[in-house]
Amino acid sequence: MPKINTIYIVNHSHTDIGFTDYQDLCFRQHGEFIDQALDLIEQTQDYPEDARYRWVCEVTGTTERYLRGASETQVQRFKHWHDAGYIDIGGMQYNLTPMLNVEQMQRSLYPVRRLRDEYGLTIESAMQCDVDGVSWRFADLLPAIGIDFLTMAVNPIRGGVPKPMPGAFWWDGPAGGRILVWNGLHYLFGRSIARFGDWNHVDASLPPILAQLEADERYPFDFLYCQSTHPMRVDNGPPDPRMPDFVRDWNAQGREPRLAFTTPSAFARLLREQAGDMLEVRTGDWLDWWSDGVASSAYETGVSRRTHEQLLMAETIGSWLAANGDPPWRPERAAHVYEQATLYDEHTWGAFASIDAPSALWTRGQWNHKAGYAYRASAEANDLLARASRGFAETVADLAPDGRFNLGDLAPETAYPHAVADELLIINSLPWERTVIVDEPEHRGGAAPAGVLESFFPREVPWGGLKPETPLRRVTATVPAFGYAVVPMSQTPGNDDLKAAPGVIENACYRIRVDPETGGLAEWHDKTLRHDFASTYRGWRIGQYVYERVDSPEGRNALVVGDFSMEDFGYWRTDTPWQRQTVESVTVEEPVLEQGRVSIGVRITAPGIRGGRCVYSLDSQQRSLAIDWVLDKVHERGIEAVFIAFPFALEVPDFRADLNGVACTPDVDQIEGSVRDWYPVQRWVDVSDGTHGVTFTPLDAPLVQVGGITTGRTPAKTPPEGPTLMSWALHNHWMVNFKATQGGEIPLRYRLTTHEGTCDDAAAARFGDEAATPPVVLRDYAATGARSGQFLNLNGNDDVLLHAKPAENGDGIILRLQNLTEEPTQTPIRFTGPRPASATITSPVERDRDALPLDGASLTVPLSARGLQSVRVRF
Repeated sequence: MPKINTIYIVNHSHTDIGFTDYQDLCFRQHGEFIDQALDLIEQTQDYPEDARYRWVCEVTGTTERYLRGASETQVQRFKHWHDAGYIDIGGMQYNLTPMLNVEQMQRSLYPVRRLRDEYGLTIESAMQCDVDGVSWRFADLLPAIGIDFLTMAVNPIRGGVPKPMPGAFWWDGPAGGRILVWNGLHYLFGRSIARFGDWNHVDASLPPILAQLEADERYPFDFLYCQSTHPMRVDNGPPDPRMPDFVRDWNAQGREPRLAFTTPSAFARLLREQAGDMLEVRTGDWLDWWSDGVASSAYETGVSRRTHEQLLMAETIGSWLAANGDPPWRPERAAHVYEQATLYDEHTWGAFASIDAPSALWTRGQWNHKAGYAYRASAEANDLLARASRGFAETVADLAPDGRFNLGDLAPETAYPHAVADELLIINSLPWERTVIVDEPEHRGGAAPAGVLESFFPREVPWGGLKPETPLRRVTATVPAFGYAVVPMSQTPGNDDLKAAPGVIENACYRIRVDPETGGLAEWHDKTLRHDFASTYRGWRIGQYVYERVDSPEGRNALVVGDFSMEDFGYWRTDTPWQRQTVESVTVEEPVLEQGRVSIGVRITAPGIRGGRCVYSLDSQQRSLAIDWVLDKVHERGIEAVFIAFPFALEVPDFRADLNGVACTPDVDQIEGSVRDWYPVQRWVDVSDGTHGVTFTPLDAPLVQVGGITTGRTPAKTPPEGPTLMSWALHNHWMVNFKATQGGEIPLRYRLTTHEGTCDDAAAARFGDEAATPPVVLRDYAATGARSGQFLNLNGNDDVLLHAKPAENGDGIILRLQNLTEEPTQTPIRFTGPRPASATITSPVERDRDALPLDGASLTVPLSARGLQSVRVRF
């Protein structure tokens, strides 16, 4: 508990892409702030060293845009003061949420390499501000690219922050990385709470804060590090020109503690030298409380999640082409699409007036642009996938000669014949063999193949005013890992194991029965395990719709009270008047059994929606239950939420979840102070009792509450009520910049499977990957050679995920390997198509490191436990 002798001040602008201004204006403003900061740096060079102004560019996203548009004079000026230590750059692309998948997280670090390579800049530290968490994977990824310090400046309102705060610790990543972390005060602390720069209030504000820290036995430092933004524009605000004079005059008056401008990189060196050996080591995911914002725009979030998967598919297929020397992939276009996706996924959901003024131009304009990021990324990703898939198709097949038709020669009501090539080309972009049932793509008036992939285009959407003309036909096929198969349309799936009766459907694996009172499942019987997994929670069944309201004159204060005088800026209410309702009427439709699939639909009326329809489906021989809702949501300004219930008939539950590509046990694999009320699931969550278990994949709605409804419970440890998962599909609980209402048709798709014993992380990941990654299906191509083939294989190693992408500089392809287990492994890879010439371990941003030996067409990649590894392969 030493006396604090020095306060180190970091001046920066907190980056919200939106919130205070239309998004494009925010980008432009941040460029202007850099020029203003450079002016201040130059103007204060004759000040004492501590008072010479320093500036930090919080993220690379805005910094790279500034430099790309800057003149040569501006670039040289920036570089001069950066080299002199007066302007620093944080290594995160934006202030990010857990929406990003593993590839996106790695791609978010590419600007670091570009800024280093193209401008000769030094980037040693990273900042995450406002957001009250950061994905555990970054504890591996940041040090892997030479960033060894992370500062967190959490805004704890309606959330929390690890204690003690402020403080420092070493953070160990899931795969063995380690990074030094400063768990700092709120990013506006310096100027808006301590009141640096404000002679009228600093003497009242600062001393109590220092006295509290000096009396705290958990705070061992004789210094304080704090961030400072503009006092009136704390987000997206300019440099404060009063601060250098304030620091100079404070120190000249002999006041204590001494004040000094610094940068994160400079402070990291001081912290490591003075305290590195005494700091504790922490491990676990720093889960973000604000991740619940993704449910405030459920439709667009579902679009974004599908985009992530399409980008992975497009890159993988594009890498096959690149390996063969076929037409080049455009990495700059893929980078643009990734950034568009990330700009939807980053933390600024909308205007600060979203809740209080949802109809205002201010709010509507920003939301239109925010949603536009998701829609643009989706359209571009689909086009990348279509072009890559058609490019690949041309290497193994020819377009059928009369596979296209002249629309001008046909009347709208004319039915179109099938193309001569009465077969389908099916591409599997996953690293294991798959047996699939696929629909023949719609003919689209014979206009295909062109534009979007037909297999990703809804059959019910008219084409030029025409109704769908292709009768539904399904095909079954076994497709090699990272491979393709050309399958005749005559290869139809069997129906021998499928059965249907009123309210009941079954296949070889499962029998399900719909409860006519609730629309949920009264039975989910596993024929192999001889166990019925259907249960109830608060009377709700598997797949049942639940609507939640809070009617209170206190408004959102009935959920959380904001109080900036408290350590965590407020507190959660324990007396919230929750009201939860379910269906008002249920109509169970007649089952449909055709072409390898049996399904049963349920229509409901219920509060919060005009209506809803759920379809339960089973495919022949498949251990997968599909539950597909479409809710016709009513816009509701009052506090609301929608859940879909998933209670299972198990004993004492153990939970496991995919959190940003890391298999974690809730509570156990978490830093204290991170969210436990809900979990932002990447691809899967599992609940088991040691004898039986269920793996659950939410395709559109990532938020899951484990053990029952836990909103607002917020204990350090949350004992589950039982073996229940609640999909927290949508809500409007946040009080500022998330959407006030949601309306229209919102799809919510889920895939479930059962297993024996405890959770197998690798098996759960494979199930989640297959659920999220449909095969690509192309029509009108006729095979010219082998009717099946593959690019590479992992020799049956199902414990490793593999994604491929064309190298950014066109030099070969990059393989991304991820070990799904907690044991190190050696992963053999054999190329069955183009022959590799060399292989090299690379960093996450494709910086070459050690060579890997080749054995003919094979190589072996070492992987640490839960590790990620990138490998460049040249052909």
